Amino acid sequence: MQNVRVDVGDWIRPRLIADPEPVVDFDTGEIKINPKTGERDYRLSVAVRQEGQRRASAIEIKVRGTHAPDVSEGDVIALHGLMVTHWEQNGRSGLAFRAESVTRVTGDSTGNAAPSSAPRTASSASGTQPAPAATPPTGGPRSAKGGEPA
Repeated sequence: MQNVRVDVGDWIRPRLIADPEPVVDFDTGEIKINPKTGERDYRLSVAVRQEGQRRASAIEIKVRGTHAPDVSEGDVIALHGLMVTHWEQNGRSGLAFRAESVTRVTGDSTGNAAPSSAPRTASSASGTQPAPAATPPTGGPRSAKGGEPA
């Protein structure tokens, strides 16, 4: 299997969507520990979105260390040394993500992301009034969309 470095340059504010959790052995339910180094693998659930894309994707990333990463749910994070590996086993296949480290992003050092104090609007450069903030529909996925009769 080949490891491929992932270019995260066009990702907008990767965000942790669950607290890090240790990876456990499927058969025994015990936390996996590397006997030589004492390090553990931690699983991170991360929401990522590319520049120009409307929808985000959720991916799981493993990171190894002696302690859990100092990040928590909701944090905007930076992934260092992110690699992806394609795997196949028993007729199934997928992608496995692993990072060398993960850190919490603070202040305006969010790379290509818009500052958190300024909303992103396409109309702000043209001088037109920005559209009002959309309210989420109620009643589940079959509810009416904006402008449609209920």
